Amino acid sequence: MTTTTLEVPAGIATGLPEIGCYFACLASYNSGRLHGAWIDLELATLPEEIQECIDWVLATSPTPGAEEWAMHDHAGLPGYLSGTEWPSIEDLATWAGAVADLSDTDELEAFRLACEDQGETLTDDAFRETYQGCHSSGEDYASQLAEDTGTLPDPAPWPLSCIDWAAAWRELTFDGYRSEPCSSGGVHIFLSC
Repeated sequence: MTTTTLEVPAGIATGLPEIGCYFACLASYNSGRLHGAWIDLELATLPEEIQECIDWVLATSPTPGAEEWAMHDHAGLPGYLSGTEWPSIEDLATWAGAVADLSDTDELEAFRLACEDQGETLTDDAFRETYQGCHSSGEDYASQLAEDTGTLPDPAPWPLSCIDWAAAWRELTFDGYRSEPCSSGGVHIFLSC
């Protein structure tokens, strides 16, 4: 019996990646075996690198005739990519490339939320246009926006210091602004374009 050892591609994760997918061999799965691997999308960012990892999973399958795969788990993916067992490899690569430039955890979280809202991976420009930053509250954002646009002097003299910022934020939500909780505290503010 001859055993062939295939070199493990660089994108195969050794643990649970922050952003990645678990690809399973369907021939093994259908015969009652679990065979697959986590692919780290911070290491495999190009379509051909992701495909190389999937090909490795199939080539190392203990089940003869392995040629079909499915994504059985994921980490750090938006809903439109994780809602199917067969995401587009190009879409996964686009996501991997886009998040590679984001180093801040809050910004990565905001990017995922913005992309989920749009149902696609946004360009950096589109993300910067919709994302207004992380603020302690919507009311805080409304106050900051008034100050930034020159509507409100800093510090605001009376009676401007008595503005109902909760009502101001509510009005902004009617104009396309929304907030999402930020895991580090406060809220992410988005403007729908």
